Amino acid sequence: MLTVPDSDNYWTRKLARKGMTRRRLLGTAGVTGVGVAALGLVGCGDDDDDDTGGLPTATTAPSGSPTAAASPTEAAKQKGGVARFTSAGNTWDTFDIDRSRFTPVSTLFGWTNLGVVQWDSYTKGVIGGALAEKWEQPDKQTIVFTLRPNVYWHDKPPVNGRLAKAEDIAKFIERNVAGKLRDGTEDPNFYRKSAFQVVDKVEVVDEKTVKVTLKTPNPFFLNTLAGAYAKVQAPEAIDAFEKDYANLKPELVIGTGGMILKSFKAEGELEYVRNEKFYRQVNWDGVKYLNLFTDQSAQLAAFEQKQLDSFSPTQNAVADDLLKRYQGKITEYKQFSANPQAGTYYGGAAPWNNPNLIGAIFRAFDRRALIQSLLQGNAVLSGNVPPTQAAFTIPEKELITFPGYLEDRAKEEAEAKKMWEAGGGPALGEIIVDIPDIWEGLYSGGAALITNQLQKVLGNKFTAKIEPYSTITTKIVKQEYGNGKNNIWFGWITEITDPEPSLLNYLQYNSKQPQFQQFGVKIDKVDQLTDALMQEFDIAKRQEMNKEIVRELIKNYGAGIPYTLVAVSRIMRWNYFKTGEIVPFVTSHQAVTESWFDQTDPTWQGRPA
Repeated sequence: MLTVPDSDNYWTRKLARKGMTRRRLLGTAGVTGVGVAALGLVGCGDDDDDDTGGLPTATTAPSGSPTAAASPTEAAKQKGGVARFTSAGNTWDTFDIDRSRFTPVSTLFGWTNLGVVQWDSYTKGVIGGALAEKWEQPDKQTIVFTLRPNVYWHDKPPVNGRLAKAEDIAKFIERNVAGKLRDGTEDPNFYRKSAFQVVDKVEVVDEKTVKVTLKTPNPFFLNTLAGAYAKVQAPEAIDAFEKDYANLKPELVIGTGGMILKSFKAEGELEYVRNEKFYRQVNWDGVKYLNLFTDQSAQLAAFEQKQLDSFSPTQNAVADDLLKRYQGKITEYKQFSANPQAGTYYGGAAPWNNPNLIGAIFRAFDRRALIQSLLQGNAVLSGNVPPTQAAFTIPEKELITFPGYLEDRAKEEAEAKKMWEAGGGPALGEIIVDIPDIWEGLYSGGAALITNQLQKVLGNKFTAKIEPYSTITTKIVKQEYGNGKNNIWFGWITEITDPEPSLLNYLQYNSKQPQFQQFGVKIDKVDQLTDALMQEFDIAKRQEMNKEIVRELIKNYGAGIPYTLVAVSRIMRWNYFKTGEIVPFVTSHQAVTESWFDQTDPTWQGRPA
């Protein structure tokens, strides 16, 4: 593990003023020297949507405390209780995790399925075993994985509880390398395919051993395998269900994880039960998700009645009132959102390939007004690499020197209007802005705030259209934002699933990569820098290269992805609710073994069974 000092990092000081600890921020800077798995762009909910159960990181301390409390030993953690959280409804694409890009799906599979490896500590950058108990690297291009001996598939047909074997790992890797369905059809929905192209061959040495040979030395492959979407599915389940995975039935989810999916409703109701054959102690009897995500009043009432174990108010007044009325009984935790907020369009064809139009949209967003009006000040400005990856991005004191982030709002608006007119913007007529339904549901009036900002600055009529995320995702893939069409979208985008942004920057902004085609703004210097990143093993050099990438992207007005902000969530938890290190979306697998209920705590009394 390599830990990077922050050396007078601006974000440390800024977030400290918001009640977040220095240790929390430094958690994003300690890395293993490898990078993020390739993800689709659309995020399906801020980290406070409780698809993560609202679980804070271990380095997210209670307000006013220097650090979070140390976790007890596994044996000391009490078993019992069914955890209850809220879930964003209708934000599912498929139960084939290899072909999903929706964060609720990755969270679901974090409960139910193991990857080959997984984050033992995201904040320290430590990767540990999952299906593979251990691995060895005899040379820079060879990794030998040894399967854990006591892992069983859930007892659902057609797998029927059999023992996991090395072939399961091999077929998982091979499927993602190929990016093809069982009948040989190429499928663009294998979103991580590019990240797996470093693999030359996969060999099953014996029932417990898999040997992976890489084409070239690669600093990112283990992180690819530890990714939130890199969960192993049983080959016979894929054979049986590949054509049916979009039907979202619980019997299609068969894993080796600590929880078994018992029931599922797409509107946001899920139920899990403990996997009694899991190789480690699973503390909760089960987990239930309730469809209350966009109903803050219902969430508040349920939390006060202990029908929810955590709650993330969007209104400061609600949070402050809870802390006052339940002083000593609940604890507030603050953390960065897993999902930055932005929007996208395809800038590779007329008229949206005009830098003036791209720049005008980028500069018309009043990011500070969004932070104050939309999030009541609970957010920070974000460039194309957000401050959650502090060691790899530029600090705010530099960010605010770039157009789009200037403190002089009058100058920003005047320049945006001038660019819009120079690019022929007035002739485009009405512009449709698609807004995800759950985003608008959480931030009521947010759609009007966005469209009013754009209309005020640019002059055209901007009209919000509230759409499901699944609809927006389909349009992104088809390049229907921009590309000659008068529409863009705004909402949550790709969740942060790695301490380092290197691989995602390569897959998203390098013009040779498939994901680039969703945005299409080619920048030669970014191509050069991201190509070099893939061969760079020196983490300090990668940090500087990523900062330079951020500068080039912002100079080019986001390159089709105008980032705005990252929210800071205020999470309320009853004191009986204990957890170790949990990072939103990234490490839901850790909640299976690290989270528990202290039934001796006085706040446990009165909690409904």
